[in-house]
Amino acid sequence: MAGKKKKIFLSSILILILLLFIGVVFLGKIKYVKVTGCEYYSQEEIQKEIMNNGITQNSFGLYYTYALNKGKSLPFVDEISVELKGINRVLIHVQEKSAVGCIKYMGEYIYFDKEGTVVESTIKKQAKIPIIEGINFQKMNLNEKLEVAKEEEDIFERISGIYQLLTKYDIETDKIAFDRRKKVTLYTGNIRVNLGKRSDYEEQMAELSKLLPKAKKKKLKGILDMEHFQEGQDQIIFKVDKS
Repeated sequence: MAGKKKKIFLSSILILILLLFIGVVFLGKIKYVKVTGCEYYSQEEIQKEIMNNGITQNSFGLYYTYALNKGKSLPFVDEISVELKGINRVLIHVQEKSAVGCIKYMGEYIYFDKEGTVVESTIKKQAKIPIIEGINFQKMNLNEKLEVAKEEEDIFERISGIYQLLTKYDIETDKIAFDRRKKVTLYTGNIRVNLGKRSDYEEQMAELSKLLPKAKKKKLKGILDMEHFQEGQDQIIFKVDKS
C-alpha cells in the first residue's frame, strides 16, 4: 500500500512539474522587449539575432541562455545580458566594442578603436564607421594595436578626434583619407571635403554640418576646400566635378 501511495505521489509531482513547465513555456513567451546600449545594431537586429529559436523567444529561456554564457556572440558586441522585467517582458543590455575606423584589407574590413587596437574583422561594412585610407601598418592581429612606424603613432589620436567631431555634429562620412603629408580629406556621398592638417578640426566641422545638407540638397558633386577655413569666413571654395 505504501508503495502505491509513493507512486501516486511521484506521479503527482511529475505532473505538477510538467504543468509548471508548460505554464512557463506558454506564459513566458516574450511580448515586450527593450534593448539598450546599441549603436551599430538596431533593436530589431538584436532581437532577430539572439531571439532566434523557441528557447530564446521565452523570457526565462533567454535569461538563462545568456546568464550561462550560452548565447549567440555577435560582431562588435563585447557582452549581452538579459534582465527579466516580468513574466513576458525583458530588458536586453548590449555592450558594444568601440570602433572609430576600419581598414579594407584582403577582402575584409579591419575595425579598430581610438587606441588603434583591432576589435573586429568582418566582411560586412558597418555604415557608421568610416573607411580610413593612409595608415601604413606593418602588423595586424585581433585584440592587438596596429603596428605603425613610430613617427605615425599619433594618427590614431587624430582619427579618434575626427570621429568624435563627426558624431557630435552628425556628419555622415564614408571615408577619411590621409595623404603622405597627413592632410585629411573626408568623403561623404559625392562630395570630398579638403580639411588639410591641423591639431583641431572643431571650427571646420561646425561649419561643415551647416554646409553639407545644402550641398546635398542641390546634388552637388565636387571638392569643398576648407583647408584654410577660419571661423567667421564668408566664402568657401567649391570646385564642381566636370563630368
